[in-house]
Amino acid sequence: MINRTRTITRLLRDSTALCGAMLIAAPALAQEAAPAASSARDAAAPAAAPAAQEATGDQIVVTGSLIRRTDTETPSPVTVLSAETLEQRGLNTVTEAVQRLSAGNAGTITQGWNAGGNFAAGASAISLRGLTVQSTLTIFDGLRMAPYPLADDGQRNFVDMNTIPNAIIERIDVLKDGASSTYGADAVAGVINVITKKEIKGLHANVSAGISQRGDAGERRADLTWGYGDLNDQGFNFYVSGEYMKQDPLWARDRDYPFNTLDWSRICGASGSCLPNHTWNGISANGTVFGLYAPPGVAMIRPVATPGNPSGSGRFSYMATSNPCGRWTPYQLSAAQIAQATTAPTSGIVCQGNQAEYLMLLPDVERFGVSSRFTANIGDSHQFYAQANYYKTSTAATSSPHAFNGTLPDPTSVGTYSVIMPVYVCASGRGTPNGVNTGCDATNGTLNPQNPYAAAGQTAQVLFRSDRIREDEAISRTLRGTIGLSGQVAGFDYSASFVAANSKLTRIQRGYVKPQRIMDVLARGTFNFTNLAANPQSVWDYIAPENATVSNSDLWQATANLSRHVIDLPGGGVDAAGGLSYRYESIISPSANPGSDISPWDRYYNVNAVGTSGSRKVFSAFGEVQATALDMLELNLSGRYDSYSSGQKNFSPKVGAKFTPIRALAVRGTWSKGFRIPSFNEAYGTPTTGFVTRGGGTFCQTYAAFCAAHGNNVYASQAFSMGLTNVGNPDLRPEKSESITAGLIFEPIRGLSFTLDFWRIRVKDQIVGVNNTAPVLDAYYRNNGVVNIPGVTVRPGPVDPANPNALPHIGTIRALYANANRQVVQGIDAGFNANLKLAGDIRWISSLEVSYLDKNHLTLIDSITGEAQPPQRYEDTLSPCNNTSCSGSPRWRASWQNTLKLGDTSVTATAYYTAGYHVSQVDFGATPFDCASAVDNGAATYDDGTPVQCRSKDIWNVDLTIQHRINDNFALSLNVLNLLDTKPPFDPNAAYSTFGYNPAWAGPNIMGRYFRVGAKIDF
Repeated sequence: MINRTRTITRLLRDSTALCGAMLIAAPALAQEAAPAASSARDAAAPAAAPAAQEATGDQIVVTGSLIRRTDTETPSPVTVLSAETLEQRGLNTVTEAVQRLSAGNAGTITQGWNAGGNFAAGASAISLRGLTVQSTLTIFDGLRMAPYPLADDGQRNFVDMNTIPNAIIERIDVLKDGASSTYGADAVAGVINVITKKEIKGLHANVSAGISQRGDAGERRADLTWGYGDLNDQGFNFYVSGEYMKQDPLWARDRDYPFNTLDWSRICGASGSCLPNHTWNGISANGTVFGLYAPPGVAMIRPVATPGNPSGSGRFSYMATSNPCGRWTPYQLSAAQIAQATTAPTSGIVCQGNQAEYLMLLPDVERFGVSSRFTANIGDSHQFYAQANYYKTSTAATSSPHAFNGTLPDPTSVGTYSVIMPVYVCASGRGTPNGVNTGCDATNGTLNPQNPYAAAGQTAQVLFRSDRIREDEAISRTLRGTIGLSGQVAGFDYSASFVAANSKLTRIQRGYVKPQRIMDVLARGTFNFTNLAANPQSVWDYIAPENATVSNSDLWQATANLSRHVIDLPGGGVDAAGGLSYRYESIISPSANPGSDISPWDRYYNVNAVGTSGSRKVFSAFGEVQATALDMLELNLSGRYDSYSSGQKNFSPKVGAKFTPIRALAVRGTWSKGFRIPSFNEAYGTPTTGFVTRGGGTFCQTYAAFCAAHGNNVYASQAFSMGLTNVGNPDLRPEKSESITAGLIFEPIRGLSFTLDFWRIRVKDQIVGVNNTAPVLDAYYRNNGVVNIPGVTVRPGPVDPANPNALPHIGTIRALYANANRQVVQGIDAGFNANLKLAGDIRWISSLEVSYLDKNHLTLIDSITGEAQPPQRYEDTLSPCNNTSCSGSPRWRASWQNTLKLGDTSVTATAYYTAGYHVSQVDFGATPFDCASAVDNGAATYDDGTPVQCRSKDIWNVDLTIQHRINDNFALSLNVLNLLDTKPPFDPNAAYSTFGYNPAWAGPNIMGRYFRVGAKIDF
């Protein structure tokens, strides 16, 4: 062993010297932390050190500290999820594990948000404490990762947890207090530290396959890891690991009512009034016709009475004379319904279709990754490691086909685009929105064969929806390399490391049309509406060309630190540590839909124009002093100084204390200050538009004059879509935060502990986009469209075809990102942990985590007076909708795992719970917990205007896992996820009424009972 060690020493001597010169900074190697617990627990849970550590006396480094210690109890609350815990719970990815944490709240990005081509398509992240994903710092072995190139909601940068390898995870540490001096003051809400295995020996294989009880959403997973070398005996270890996972999509059409349709007219209230039928040409229970639509593949046409203005042109007729509805269901309207639907065909036949047929609930996902690590001891007191990771995640999602009418290019709103067929067509025609002045006339063209009114010299309006679905494919590829050196020298413990990472996102969008291209094919007569099969692929490719956008983010970071014991004290001593860090980070994310207001028709329809570009360098110095005395008192002082190349500088202090008056009881607490500069998107982002639903309910009571001008018709009274456009603001101030925790740890007997922690985070100068829309809407509808609010630009939306001269609904609200006054979140975490031997070889392991959100308040600055407004109270409501797509801020979240180990067999049941919330959309003007106000501001109602619900129902489910080890080399497992097949509660308010349930919290419920079998082989 001596000779082998010397050989390795010689081979690495030169590279070690180079590392010592290069590596300038860094937190201690997190993978040297304590061995993972056998179940999820609070790292500080036992008031005394675990027995294994007492016996060995080993020093460890725990997440959130630079200083080595002999126990895992720190003043900061830390939750530890070991690899064994994840297996027992039936969770096979980091994403699943972290998103089940009770400390996660509003703003968490789940897979359910990836099925519709949203802003953060293909990514997943957690929002600790409900402060959005960019307030949670996700790190890998104590070092930063390159952020996902595409910002959440076009604003917030974050790390995609889908790019973290799963097969080599040792444990996941969750630091639940803010502003870490060790890792970064921008960890406002906490830190997720994913720690990989330091040493693997032998060959290890895992395979599993799963499928839902309904025979869909299949999953296949496999990983293979091989390692060689023993660090203790041979002085080195090398391992390589590969993993693959494939997840099939889940469709709404394959689930039970009401999640498989937008016809919710069978859901009725106590008075007998029912919800509307929002399917294409749906008929509600009260006989109301929900507009006039052309389902995919159906074409309708009518002559334009006044050239350039199709409004008031009368009723449509079908272009196909035989089987005009195609595969859709024809429905005969009554005479009263024909009168109500003023543009419906004279025959009264409409084609009914269910657009939920195209609704994807979970995307098609494929993941592949390779990781390797080499670790070597250098002499007796130094250790070198090098690690490399490659990970690729492909996410494919689809949505319903595009309509060729009513196009509104994003992010501008330039009025209604109606598909107008010209009278003449010619090969050189250039389409126009009104179908005239196309460059074609009798001298160079022919009468339009698709326009039956061309011979009369009339243009024609077409209602048509493509029969080709839209596809969104996000291909995320992450490369990461790390080298590090640690050990002892001259009485100091040291560690140094260098990491370089790149995250590349290729986003491909198909089936998204360009309005100008539609005008062109109409002017040239090259599109066949009556026989779609006759259109060559070249025509489809012209009107909806494939859109591919490549974005990149880069990060490199050099870190180093030193620590040592300074002085002995009675029953303790003083330890000190310090370090330096220097990092570079950049994002180049071009807009997928560039353009300007000058030629908006050349843009893609429904492809958002979000984009940004920027880079910065950050120098940091950090230090920590820890003093212990009398075997009962621990004080920890730390601080971090950050200097950004963009001009911001800040010092962030942190203080922690732990007092253990008796072995069974410990009292702990922390106070810290944090600092987060604006993200690249917040400072430099191009206009980003998100759409929300407004109106409906009592809207026409509030704005009676507006509705009267439209004859109180469906256009005025029903809900409408409104865009919120945010623009980067380089003059933003940094956010500054203050965090406080205070808690108790009680361990009456070894193996049984209770924890209780209060936490509070106050953020000053919170950066927000268009947030409080109520004053804007009030000014618009009460002042005939004039809004005189500084910094806010309002554009009208599509006009009412029946009343083209009346004020249209508001289209978009546009404003710069701005600093709000402050945001305050606070709550309580409670935990119970047990690891007890019951009888014989039966052991009971239990872990309960409960989080209570007491407060989530955002105080805004009035844009007119400059004064602070009353706080917007988000806790226990559907808000903040603008940041979370209306997924809510539930007060209670909890998980409870119970495992019985019976020799070689273990049985685990894990229950998850998320409380319901009031349906108030507070950031859109509703008064918290006031149902009438919630209705006034968009909450779902029955036909008679009464609310469907004032509170959503609680969400819960139970998972079961059975594991059995046949011998030392072979083990089997069975997972039954959502054991009781608990359905998601019907929620017509969550996620803008898109799904009928809340995808942020009820994803496992919509999946239904799910079976997974697996095998584990170790040699």
